[in-house]
Order: sequence, then structure tokens, then C-alpha cells
Amino acid sequence: MKTNLSPKMIINKLILIGRDKNYIVPFSSGLNIIFGDSDTGKSSILNLIDYLLGASEVNMYDEIEMHGQYALLEINLNDQVYTIKRDIFDSNAYIEIFKAPVDQINQVFPKEYGPHSRKEGPSGYLSEFLLESLNIPRVKLKQAPSKVDSKMSTLSFRDIFKFCYMDQDEVGNKDILDQKNHSVFVKNKETFKFLHHLLDDKITLLQEEIGEKNRAKQSIIQQFTIVSSFLREARLESMESLEDKFTQLKEALQTVDLEILDITQSMKANSEQDEEIRKLVIDKQGQQDNLSMSRMYKETQMDQNLRLKKDYLQDIDKLTASLEVIRKMPKNESHHINCPICDSELKAAKFNEIFSHYDSTSIEQEIKSLKNRAKELTALIEQDREEILKLISEADTVQDEIRRAKELLDIKTQDFVSPFIAQRDILLRRRGEITEEIKRVEYLKKLRNQVNDLTKRSDQLANQIEELNSQLEILAASAPSVDGVLGGIGDILNDFLRKIPIRNAYGISISKNTFLPVVRDKDYSKLTSGGLRTLVSVGYLISILRNSLGSQTNFPSLVMIDTVGKYIGKTKPKYLSLTNQAEDRAEGLSDPLKYKNIYDYLISMCEDLLSKHDFQIIVVDNDLPENMEEQLEDNVVKKFSAVPREGYEIGFIDNATQRA
Repeated sequence: MKTNLSPKMIINKLILIGRDKNYIVPFSSGLNIIFGDSDTGKSSILNLIDYLLGASEVNMYDEIEMHGQYALLEINLNDQVYTIKRDIFDSNAYIEIFKAPVDQINQVFPKEYGPHSRKEGPSGYLSEFLLESLNIPRVKLKQAPSKVDSKMSTLSFRDIFKFCYMDQDEVGNKDILDQKNHSVFVKNKETFKFLHHLLDDKITLLQEEIGEKNRAKQSIIQQFTIVSSFLREARLESMESLEDKFTQLKEALQTVDLEILDITQSMKANSEQDEEIRKLVIDKQGQQDNLSMSRMYKETQMDQNLRLKKDYLQDIDKLTASLEVIRKMPKNESHHINCPICDSELKAAKFNEIFSHYDSTSIEQEIKSLKNRAKELTALIEQDREEILKLISEADTVQDEIRRAKELLDIKTQDFVSPFIAQRDILLRRRGEITEEIKRVEYLKKLRNQVNDLTKRSDQLANQIEELNSQLEILAASAPSVDGVLGGIGDILNDFLRKIPIRNAYGISISKNTFLPVVRDKDYSKLTSGGLRTLVSVGYLISILRNSLGSQTNFPSLVMIDTVGKYIGKTKPKYLSLTNQAEDRAEGLSDPLKYKNIYDYLISMCEDLLSKHDFQIIVVDNDLPENMEEQLEDNVVKKFSAVPREGYEIGFIDNATQRA
């Protein structure tokens, strides 16, 4: 039987809910590996987990922004499974938590928590939920530990998680755990002491936590009493009764659906004999549509001819008037006439000069030509009119045929189909009633689950109080010493670095001043080789985890590292300035055996301890050590390739456009 002396936190599943599909990453206890090409979304998986556990933001690279909606995290906290739901586009929105696995969240009501200390949710803060679920006391840490009157700051889950997760910028970083930021680093050191029960006022804090949990338990008992009384008065059935009713309703719904299907098939069989009539109606309607289109075309054509004829007649009138003017022009050029508009005197010579270029013969010929065209148009218009009347008559005939066919179809439908329709309507109403009843029963089941949850919560608090009391007794009897804790973690780190192995593996310990690694009697920040810092920082987190499995600590049983191969012969250009490359070569860090030995150590650790304790290590890297793919096959949860490759996904968002 597995026993964990420290809090248990295991990631079961990460799901990014997308617009087109869902993107699922399953995890298990022990070693979990994600590897593949650059820019395929490996780091985003750890980033999403971190975000769902309260980080202030998520790395929204293009594919996630285009395809994602929200994220779900199924997580085991001290053997209770929860599902955390968070909006990836609004980091300030409430975080929903379901006390159920992902596939059962529709059976329970979620609770809403504030994402950070500046926004409290209806159920409190996410940090408080995580600490309480892990049975980690909510305490305040001194901002200046050496001062008696130091101000206090609240310990959050995010403070603890810094010791669980190193992203690719932090692995091998000189300033691990924010050493350059004094106030933050002081809190990180206090958090380390809290994780390992090294705070001087630990006993007082435990007593305070026990008191808070006792008060919370009494509050839940009062809530349970009130709710139980209400449910008894409302005569709400038991969960067993509701489950039976739910099963019966589901069976009744299935029966009704089968009856509706039978009637639909019967209606279809009876309607086959009416198919010829329906086909006739469809054909006639198509014929009627064609007649309407032909009529529209003819009417448009006739309208155009009428307009053209009108233009011709207007031109004839104008030419006739011109001809009349020419005929009446005075022959005597000395003759004077008066202007019909202004009554001024005009000489006939001037008048004849203006109109001399007009030829009456050409005008008469043009008039004759226009009259012939108008006559032709008259004939075309009459022809169009006759064809339109013919089309109207044909359309009326077809409409009458459609009407008679529909009347016959209505009679047959009334005789054969109407009874089926009536029966089907009755069944559909019955189906609606059953569906509504199912929804009501589901709601009542959720209420019952909520009541049961109060009972479980009370039991959980009782167990936590009992466990805290045990811790209090142990602390009172023998509080752990700083030397003992740091010595234990240092011994594990020493073992790790010797198995890699690093050169000159001596003077390995944990500093009493910084609680960070010391190698060759040098503080971690003084190590100039980025590759050596990578090995030491990875070993540091693994050592803290391994120590927590055999000791009572407040450290959750999870470590996430991105990327374990940094500076070890696989340094990205942007990190080259952060390491002394000559020192890296002197350390022999390009030796592939060192890279392989990291994974050998992790595999050996899992083989030795997983049968006794539940813990989880999630690592991200660009590839696996040579000749280890088969050995690590069961530990690989995702492997990505930027180009199509058998057995690999093209990226976390595997339906995105392939990268160039």
C-alpha cells in the first residue's frame, strides 16, 4: 500500500477545449516525458498546467489563440479528484472547480474561486482551495525574519509551486528563485523553511490551523443540518431512489424513441404510394416556373419594343416638322419676317442661310425608313402580346392541374398519414415530458451530491485535523533541525550529481544562508558553467521531491522541468550569453552519457519508490537520449514533430496549419 508522508498532488489529465476539437494530454504517476521539435507547443503544456494552478497568465502562442476556448485540469489532491476549469482569454475571470473527474463534471455544481488575492470568488480564493485540499496550513511568513516586529505576508500556493516548476528560462539560471530580488528571495527562503517545518513558530501556526479547521468543520455541520432539514421537509428522495428513477426515465425515453421511429417508418411506407402524385406536383411546379420565366422574358422584350417604337414615332414627328419648315421658307430673300419668339425682324436671306444645308428629300427618305421600322416593331409587339397571352393560358392550365393533384394528395394524406401524425404528436409530447423529468432528476441528484459533499467535506476536515494533531505531537516531541533537513536534501543532490557524473564532485551541500545548492564549496550563483548549473538545478528540485517522500513536509509530490537538456550540448542561441562556453567544454557536458544518466536516474527513482509513494515528474525536452526511445516508450505522453513523421503529432494543436 502506498503512503505519502507529504501532500499528494498528481496531474491526471490536461484538456484544452477547442473550437473544432479538444486537445488532451494524459499523465500518470512517475515519470512523464514530452519531447519534440522546437515551436511545437511542448512548453505550452506545462504553461497551461501552471496557469490552471493559479499563474497570472498563459503563453498565448498563435495556434492556441486561434483554436482554443478554455482549459480543464483533472488533478488528484490527497486522493480526491477535482477538475479545474479556467478561461484562457480572461485571466481575471473566476476559476471553476468541480469535485469530480472531467467526465463527470456535468453531475455536480462547480464552485467559483478568485484567481488571485486581488479578486475573491464566491467560494474564496484558488490558493486557499489548493492549500486546504492538500492539507497545507495557511500561514503568514515574516517579511524580515531577523526582526521581532517584522510585518507578515500570507503564504500562497504560488509561493510553494516555485519549488515544483522550473520553466526553460529558470533551468540553469544563475538567479534561480529570484536571488537578485531581495524581498522575493527572502520570502522564497521562508517558504523553503515552511516546506520543511523549519519555521520557529511552526507549532503555534499548526495550532492556529487546527483551530481554523475546527471552526470550518462546525460551520459545515451547521450547513448540513440546515440543508438536511430542508430536504426532509421537501421530501426529496434518497440518492438511490433518484438513481432508480433516472434509470427508469432513461428506459422510458428509449422506448418512446423506438415508438417514434416505428411510426416514422410506417408513415414513410404509406407515403410511397403517393410518390407518383408528389412527382407530378413537382414536375408541374417546375413547368409552371418555366412558363413564368418565359412570360417575364416576353414582357421585357415587348416593353423594349414599345419604348423603341415610341422613340421612332417621336423622331418621325420631329422630321415632319423640319420638312414643313423647309417647305414654308420664303423664296424672296429681300422679304422680311418677324421672329416668332422675340418679334424682332429677320431677313429671309439670313433665314435661308441658316437652313440651306437641309435637304427635304433626305428627310423624306429618313421619315419613310423610320415608318417602316415602326411598322415592323408594331408587328413584333403584337406577336409578343399573343405569346404572352398564350403563356398565361398555359400557366393557368398547369396551376389547375397542380391544384387538383394537391387536393388528391391531401385526401390520401388525411386518410393514411393523419392518424400517424396524431400518434407521433402524442409521443413527442410524452418525450418532452420525460426529458424535462430527466432534467429535474439530474438537478435533484446534484442537490443530493452537494449534501453528500458536505458530509465528505466534514469527514475530510476531521481527517485533516487528526493529521495536523499528529504533526503537532511529532513537532512537539522532536522538531526537525536545519542541519538534518539540509543534510538529507544535500545527500540526495550529492548522489544525483555523482551518478551523472560531474567532474570533481565534492563539496556538495545545501547552503544554510540561501537554502540553494553548493557545489565544490561554491554557492550555486558562483557556478559559471550553464551546463553545470542545469544539472545542479534539476538535481535540486528532484532532491527536494525525493526528500519529501520519506519525510513529513509541506511539499506537494509534483515536479515539472522544462528543459532538462539546456546547456548540455543543446543550448539555444538566446541562452549562449548566459553561460561560459569554455567552462561547459571543460566540464565535458557535451558527453551524451551525462544526458542519458539524467533519465537513468529518474527511471531508477521511479522503480525504487513508486511502489511505496505516489509522486509525479513531468519533463519537457527537445529529444530523448540516444538509444533510449524504446526504454522510455511507456513514459512518453506526447512526442511532436514540426514535419509529418510516423508516430508523431505535428504539435500540441495538431490540426493547425503546418509550419513552414
